[in-house]
Amino acid sequence: MKKRSEMDPKFMWKPEHIYESEEAVQEDFLIVGTASGQLAEFAGRLNEKEVLLEALKMSSDAMRRIMKLGSYAHRNRDVDMAQGKWQELSGMVESVQTGLAAATSFMEPELLSYSSELLKGFRNDPDFEIYSRYFDALLRNKPHTLSDKEEMILAQFSGLAMAEYETYSTFASTDMKFPKIEINGELVEVNMPTYAKYRQDDDRDIRRRVFDAFWSTYDGYKNSIAKMLHYQIKYYTTVTRIRKYDDALEAEMKGNELPYDFFYTLRDNIRSILPALYEYLSLKKEVLDIPDQGYHDVYAKMVSGGAGRKYEFDESVKLINEAMSVMTEEYRDVLAQSMKPENGWIDVYPNQGKRSGAYMSGEAYDTHPFVLLNHIDDYNSASTFAHEMGHAIHSYYSNRYQPFEKSQYTIFVAEVASTFNEIMMINHLLETTEDKEEKKFLLNHFIEKIRATVFRQMQFAEFEDEIYKKVERGETLTPDFLNHIYGETLSRYYGEEYGLMTIDELYKNEWAFVPHFYYNYYVYKYVVGFIGALSLAESVRTGLISPQQYIDGFLKAGSSKPPIEILKDAGVDMTSPQPYKLIEKVFVEKLKELKSLM
Repeated sequence: MKKRSEMDPKFMWKPEHIYESEEAVQEDFLIVGTASGQLAEFAGRLNEKEVLLEALKMSSDAMRRIMKLGSYAHRNRDVDMAQGKWQELSGMVESVQTGLAAATSFMEPELLSYSSELLKGFRNDPDFEIYSRYFDALLRNKPHTLSDKEEMILAQFSGLAMAEYETYSTFASTDMKFPKIEINGELVEVNMPTYAKYRQDDDRDIRRRVFDAFWSTYDGYKNSIAKMLHYQIKYYTTVTRIRKYDDALEAEMKGNELPYDFFYTLRDNIRSILPALYEYLSLKKEVLDIPDQGYHDVYAKMVSGGAGRKYEFDESVKLINEAMSVMTEEYRDVLAQSMKPENGWIDVYPNQGKRSGAYMSGEAYDTHPFVLLNHIDDYNSASTFAHEMGHAIHSYYSNRYQPFEKSQYTIFVAEVASTFNEIMMINHLLETTEDKEEKKFLLNHFIEKIRATVFRQMQFAEFEDEIYKKVERGETLTPDFLNHIYGETLSRYYGEEYGLMTIDELYKNEWAFVPHFYYNYYVYKYVVGFIGALSLAESVRTGLISPQQYIDGFLKAGSSKPPIEILKDAGVDMTSPQPYKLIEKVFVEKLKELKSLM
């Protein structure tokens, strides 16, 4: 692999678009430091309109500069991790951010000590319009805010919030010992990377032996991992109880401005379309000729050909442009310009010391977004590129059409625009390819994407809800209980009662492998994001809504409204049955088409 210095500059992003000189960097550090020193002067006077306005403007401007500094440091660091200069600059950014947080720590408690009437008055004052969402959050949190002393004590414990997750993460990645088994004449340690590789092997005996070795390992550590998970959940449930929420789910739903029953509406709608998943499992069982299909077969490849097509970078650009041809002229122009490497948005190829994977960064509000790729000219590279460009265009529109204070969209909707682009591209390929094997590959990929993102994540979410309820009743998460509940959700989602898949007792340890269970009601957001994206993509593709409605209602919205309202404005109501019926329809149609080609 080439060193960074040996790469063609044409394919590198341009962090100098953020700051043209080191002097400009140092100037922003100075401005932020000065603001942090001055903000304390506003303490005790935030009930005065002009004082509050000045404090909000100063803190907002300082945060805008910190995010710009952070983007500059991280864009330089992530393409050459060995460069100490950028590591040092990243540390400096963290330091000033901590300083600003300390300097503004008085603001929220002080504002929350005032009456709701005063806060509503500020919220509805035209002079505070760009801060309206800030006041919405304050008013929402006010009934759950404690006294100053209690808040201070709780803040002291916030550093322990992810202690069990950090322990689990370290334990799983460094301390767990995995066995070795013979695979194709070679002794292989069945750890996380090799499990991911061999669980989809064409040889069923290898899949079974890999599953047995991997899950036996987790079985040996399940008592320790159950303790870690129990106390992580106990932390969340304790905090929500102290803050006077009925339970952790209420805190999560209110935090995303959702009705309490939204989670169960989502769950029930996904359960109602499980027959579509059963149809897929039935086809897989038939095609692979495995009448005793087990959970160790869940990753087995039903389609073996069609994955060999090369997607060089220029071809990926061409395909993405073609896939988005239904969009408005403005959208197409922005997309086309952003994908030209010479314009500095994208860092295309891998090099020594470059961060792995892919991401989009849009936090430098006054500069275009930046996309990190590690393009290796395969389908996943092209699909990932489309995904990250969806994020980039979302941030471009949000930053352009919203004030800084309302530009950062929430996690709840963060995956919609990116998945929208992925779906548009795969549909374009399905409509244009004449290669039967490639079409089978693409159809199977689409179906598997829905299985893994909608059905599997909702199965995770159901398990997550059960363990929260258990801890909230004052009970302990034991390995036997966790295996039982996880096994029940696996059985429900994979049709065990219909003979579609057998769930081996040993594999019910899978709960011990999933880090997302430490994140506090997190995984359901993946389900919402994918269904929202698919609904919008299908609606745009079929002319049910115009591309302009998607752009105006969603891409331009940032965080200017509750996320569920933003989706509704764009054309998808996640509280109605329609999006779930649509995903069932698409899943069944793709499955029927794949079946006809098998």
